[in-house]
Amino acid sequence: MIRIHYTKMSGAGNTFIMADGRALPADLDLAAITSAICSEAHEHGGADGFMAIYPWSGGDFEMRYFNRDGSTGMMCGNGGRCAVRFAHSLGLVADPEAITFTNAGVRYTAALTDLGCRVDFPPPRGFRLGFTIDLLDARVVCNYADVGTPHAVLFIPQEGMTGVRHIADLDIAVWGHALRFHPQFGREGANANFVELRPDGAGILLRTFERGVEGETGACGTGAVSSAIIASLLHGLRPPVSVTVTSGATLRVGFRIDGDSVTGVSLEGGAEVVMEGTVLVDG
Repeated sequence: MIRIHYTKMSGAGNTFIMADGRALPADLDLAAITSAICSEAHEHGGADGFMAIYPWSGGDFEMRYFNRDGSTGMMCGNGGRCAVRFAHSLGLVADPEAITFTNAGVRYTAALTDLGCRVDFPPPRGFRLGFTIDLLDARVVCNYADVGTPHAVLFIPQEGMTGVRHIADLDIAVWGHALRFHPQFGREGANANFVELRPDGAGILLRTFERGVEGETGACGTGAVSSAIIASLLHGLRPPVSVTVTSGATLRVGFRIDGDSVTGVSLEGGAEVVMEGTVLVDG
């Protein structure tokens, strides 16, 4: 058995178990131990994902991120913000206002801010707007974007979704599962986002059913980014867009739109330490 010291962090309600990679055995299979580390059986009460943080010769640090089921190779926006604050606490950050890190081979920039932490994203890929799909017994209008993780975005209300006038009405275990695994998004599927425009025009409300967690999470950073940009493209919301997530926290998504080009993408919000402890895993 291997004893791992961890820090549990919350990024707007998205929870992660963080570890200093320098203290882990070099041959430890991180993907294989993730589900055990994130288990609700531990005193930390469970988490949406696991991250090990390492020094990086190309910048400040490397973030190795794993969903709760051990899947990897994608970006997690709230996880990235937690990683920035955790790496800073480990002494791996040279300048808190000009941070560089890598995840899954992609370079990101970030900064600690008055709101917590901001992570800057490369331009989104693969936008698809306003296509129709059959979802359960309804014909719905869907949207798609890839911001390091693929996201399907569906605005509420929609004709055909009987009884669902607001996202609070949504049985996300049913609708989220159906959208996440819809054949339109290929074998790997996509994160499923359900969005409601705030009546005061001040932003959007968001609920996300996440891949790799296979359920609703308190927040989803890349889901917030995708949903905010699509809300701007379709409904004219001006950046930065405030995104209120399931936990009740608010994230701020910045970007610039110039014709068909979306640049200057950023995600900003709180990243807090919940607790520290140790877990035992099979090594």
